[in-house]
This record gives sequence, structure tokens and C-alpha cells, in this order.
Amino acid sequence: ALYRAQLEHKLHSQKVVGTAALGGPFELSAADGSRVKDTDLHGQWSIFYFGFTKCPDICPDELEKLTEVVDRIDASGRVDPPLRPVFISIDPHRDTPQRLKAYFEGAKFHPRILGLTGTVEEVESIARAYRIYYSKPSPEEVRSGDYLLDHSIIMYLIDPEGHFVSFYGKNFTAPEVAAKALEQIAAWEAERTPSSWDRATRWLEGLGLGRQGSSA
Repeated sequence: ALYRAQLEHKLHSQKVVGTAALGGPFELSAADGSRVKDTDLHGQWSIFYFGFTKCPDICPDELEKLTEVVDRIDASGRVDPPLRPVFISIDPHRDTPQRLKAYFEGAKFHPRILGLTGTVEEVESIARAYRIYYSKPSPEEVRSGDYLLDHSIIMYLIDPEGHFVSFYGKNFTAPEVAAKALEQIAAWEAERTPSSWDRATRWLEGLGLGRQGSSA
């Protein structure tokens, strides 16, 4: 709980002066065994959630919330292509691609959720990039396969260029996450949509009439 409070304070502080330095390149395995890179998600908005399939309550609750968030954003008709929800396992010892496949096929979560896992090193790398805290099982626990993991409970909004935009803690409800995400998506897209003045200027420049310097 203390770690999560410190992380949220740090992220909020960084957002005052710009986008927090989170994220980066990654390569993980999907439930169908294919390899997925961060660049494969470019061109669409994504929401990342880190958890594990043996989680008894919090992860299922958050995945249900994520499902509602995606449904609400889809219903708005304002995000095209549709937002991609991504579940990233922090339990590489047990969450194999086969386990992810069975988990999501047997659950009533959103069908677009992309489940990803990886080797111990790959999971450590992406968790470090997104500053995700998670406890690690002892060798004895790994051998027995019977253990629980403590971890950060945060969703991350990622833009179509693969950059971190914002995060939502466990205290956010699904309606709040959806509303905030839509607001941030609209702001991001507005910054990248040329104004009528910019379009007119480029059109004139194309005709050789725009922004000509004066001659003596």
C-alpha cells in the first residue's frame, strides 16, 4: 500500500511538468504462442493491466472493471480503431501461454483482452519499465506452485505511438476510468489535429503562396 501511494505521488508530480518517463520496448508471448512487441500495438489506444491468473479476487475484479471500461469507451463511438485492453502477467513461472489461453477462454472478460506473459527476465524488464511492484516467490514456492503475489494495482493508458499517457489506481471506478480516458484521448488527438488555419497555410504553401518573405 505504501509503495502504491509513493508511485501515485511520483507519477502525479511528474505529470505536472510533462509525461512521466514510463514504458519502453518489450517483447512477450501471447496466449496463442505468438511473440508480441510493443510496436505491434502502435496505431491504436491501449490500456495495460499487470496481474496473474492465480489471483483469487483483486485481478478478477480489476479485469471485470477493465471490461466495463472498454465497453463504455466502445459505446462512445469516439475511439477508432477500438481500444485494446492488455493483461500482462507478473507470474512467469505459472502463467504460460497455455495457461493464459485457458484462463481467458473460461472467463467472462472482454474478448479483446490480449493476454501476455514471458520469461522471468522479460517480465522483470517490462515491470521495471512501468514501475510495477510485485513480490517474487521463493524457489520452494515455485517448485510447489502454491503461492500468492502482491503487486501494484494500476491501469495504464498508452497512446497509439506507444507512449504512456495516464494511469488509474484501484480507487477509480469503471465509469471514472472511461470518462477520464476519453477526455485524455480527445485532448491527445486535438493536439495532433491541424487547425483550419494550419490546413489553409499548408494549402497556400502548396500553391507557392504561403509564408513568402518580403523583398527589399
